[in-house]
Amino acid sequence: MPKNKVVPIEEAMSHIKSGMSIAVGGFIGQGDPLTLIDHLKTMDVKDLTIYENDAGFRERGNVELVKQGKIKKIVASHVGTTPEIGKAMNEGRLEVEPTPQGTLAEMMRCGGAGLGGFLTPTGVGTVAEEGKQLIELDGRTYILVPALKCDIAIVRAHSGDTWGNLIYRGTSRNFNVPAAMCAEYTIAEVENLYTLGELDPNAIHTSGIFVDAVVRANVEYCTIKEEKYNG
Repeated sequence: MPKNKVVPIEEAMSHIKSGMSIAVGGFIGQGDPLTLIDHLKTMDVKDLTIYENDAGFRERGNVELVKQGKIKKIVASHVGTTPEIGKAMNEGRLEVEPTPQGTLAEMMRCGGAGLGGFLTPTGVGTVAEEGKQLIELDGRTYILVPALKCDIAIVRAHSGDTWGNLIYRGTSRNFNVPAAMCAEYTIAEVENLYTLGELDPNAIHTSGIFVDAVVRANVEYCTIKEEKYNG
């Protein structure tokens, strides 16, 4: 029998401990796992390392955890949508490691696919190659980028079923898909929950094989936050 992965948020989030690495879905305010982030604000954890496309939007998202001092380092493609992140970085309260967007997404995907890493020409001749192994192939130089395997992933889906099969909406698909793949334990908050078999198999973006726990999203809370900061 298929396993019902729907659990209370407290049970799902209890897997997060201080010092862990966390892959976070979302794309410039779209598909951020706001319910899970809001619960993380209440937990006694610190020194987290976050991998995500961006640090949130304005005052919403992981920037809220930065203000609490829970995050030690953010690896992201940019942090320009959250002024507080730049302030925390300049004040020495936060380490930020800029990583090209496509490189970060592929790091996550390779981690989920069981690959050791990949070659990319992006960043050759820049600070992005510092400390990395360079490989010559067919007359071109590439950076060898290791795959990313995080302790935890938190993602948000528009629809999902009790087995953990997920469907995202719009651009929220961009980073939620690879983030869900690359962790030892993946938690998905779902806006619209269905029983196994109700979703079209051809529409699934993340297979339930990658998801360990499903939590009901606080849709009212997420809507209020989105209207406040996107309006």
